[in-house]
Amino acid sequence: MTYWSTLPHTDVTVSQGNLDRMIAQSPLTYFVIDLHGRAIGCAGMHAAPEVGFILHPDHWRNGFVSEAMTAILPYLFATSDLPALLADIDPRNVASRALLGRLGFRHTHDAQNTYCIEGTWSDSAYYASVRPTA
Repeated sequence: MTYWSTLPHTDVTVSQGNLDRMIAQSPLTYFVIDLHGRAIGCAGMHAAPEVGFILHPDHWRNGFVSEAMTAILPYLFATSDLPALLADIDPRNVASRALLGRLGFRHTHDAQNTYCIEGTWSDSAYYASVRPTA
């Protein structure tokens, strides 16, 4: 959770509440990444127009988020009228920065001290993927 914008959940009810909100979406925009019946992460649009992803470290660098987002991004454009999808990452997160680039996102700008976790401020790097033309 080094590059996440919140602390890990300390109570399962917080995680359950997030899952309940995901399931209640219509159309669905944020998805659980499942491996052999076990949730290993999530990906998609958690709040329009911002997309994101998180994956358990045991499964990093196996292409799971890339595969999920490659399917999810066209779906998000098809089920919305958004002109672009946005992403916000910690600029130190080299893997997420590279993944966003492979997915066609372009760096738009940076901002300092955008969120504070237990007294430590972090910066943000912002990315955008413009709606593909037909």
